[in-house]
Amino acid sequence: MNTPARALRQRLVEADGRPVLFDLYERSRSGSELVENVDRLSGAVLEASREKPRVGLWYRNSLSAVEAFLAVEWIGGTRVPVDPGASAEEARAVFEAAAVDIVLTDASHGAAFSGNALIHDDQHRLAGYPREPVNFFDPGQTLVLYPRAVVGGRLFGIPLSYRNWNAIVETNVALYRSKRYGAWDESSEVFLTAQQLMHGSGFLGTFPFLAMGLPQVIVDQFNITKVVDAIERHRVTSLMTVPAMLQALIGAAEQEPRRVASLRHILYGGAPMPEEQLVRGIQLFSGALTQVYGRVEGGWPISTLGTAAHTAIGEGTSKLLGSCGQPIAEVQTRLRPIPVEPEDVGELLVKSEMTSAEYADADGWCSLGDVMRRDEAGNLFYLRRLDRMINTGYHVYPEEIEAMIAAEPGIASVRVVGEAHPDWGQMVVAYVVPTTNVSTESLPSSLKAALERRLAKYKIPREFRIVHEIPSAA
Repeated sequence: MNTPARALRQRLVEADGRPVLFDLYERSRSGSELVENVDRLSGAVLEASREKPRVGLWYRNSLSAVEAFLAVEWIGGTRVPVDPGASAEEARAVFEAAAVDIVLTDASHGAAFSGNALIHDDQHRLAGYPREPVNFFDPGQTLVLYPRAVVGGRLFGIPLSYRNWNAIVETNVALYRSKRYGAWDESSEVFLTAQQLMHGSGFLGTFPFLAMGLPQVIVDQFNITKVVDAIERHRVTSLMTVPAMLQALIGAAEQEPRRVASLRHILYGGAPMPEEQLVRGIQLFSGALTQVYGRVEGGWPISTLGTAAHTAIGEGTSKLLGSCGQPIAEVQTRLRPIPVEPEDVGELLVKSEMTSAEYADADGWCSLGDVMRRDEAGNLFYLRRLDRMINTGYHVYPEEIEAMIAAEPGIASVRVVGEAHPDWGQMVVAYVVPTTNVSTESLPSSLKAALERRLAKYKIPREFRIVHEIPSAA
């Protein structure tokens, strides 16, 4: 059976000596080199674990990280990725709650991890007897268990099946090739993985470009100087960003536009883009910007605001500023009515091959918790959440942070909320009521230090507000 992993392997073999991966440190992988490394890594993981293992992955972007992610798919396993910015305590909590069989990581994270882990990175290659991708897999089996939060030892995560993952990759390949992400010339396309590959960049770029056998550059962490250098050196045409990253890119383009002139597909999403910044971006990157809206459980993407709409916004002839655009053809959508709201407003429900079955009803519809307005042309406008999720470009769940703050000494009550921020859409804010005889002056710094040992940076409140009682609006 020609499974998606076997088809991907064949595509990489056909690339042969042509590099498909580059990094910023003079390293690269041709298609055949990547295949050989993944084959051998797959064998090493199976020698240390079991068939179809659940594998914890803790990596910063690198060539070896791509190999590790692919190896889990090669052997028909389940990957449980943790953000590279997470603390060792948070990573351990996720892996324990997910009941992983083995952890695969790079040396820098492995040094901080107290549990048993296999090290595979660009300096320490793990190699066993070569194993090619499995011949058969259950399409409903979980390939990706995407962690959201651990509360009370329980993992809140989103399982994506092999069917879901294949649909995500195929959908994005189709969006590129049908020019719905902008002008396309397959002979010259190069992707830049600047956001960590477990997130949106992996879904919308890293793995779709691998599936097409096209080259890409891997940046270990987002730094605008590194990003611009990579764009200029490799003539990068495509990348995925969150709004804060896009704003940094806009600033760099204003200073040295020639260095980023090769870009023709700039995807952005994850949070609202400040209007003034968006208009500046449209003026700088004419015909290159596409906004993507999606949810891991529902599909990536669900809707797009394309290049033509951005051009009209820049010319002042469109009312789509602030819109998520129109649902893509591969996704069905409908609005579930909300009491007291008008007919054109409701909770967005989606249905597609990308939709996680665990989050869908018996008919396959997934309720996202996003309240949307749909205009007469079918464009979606995000209004608010039905739950308390905070959107900073990354999804933050307040209950996880509240539980950790409440466990610290001297805390009477706490409420974590999202508040408007001009750059990130929302920022995380903690309202804290201390017990008596607690130094309120040092409390914010001590709470921040405690959370830094346990949470990824993007989850830590930017402000700790010490109050006598939790405000009713919080």
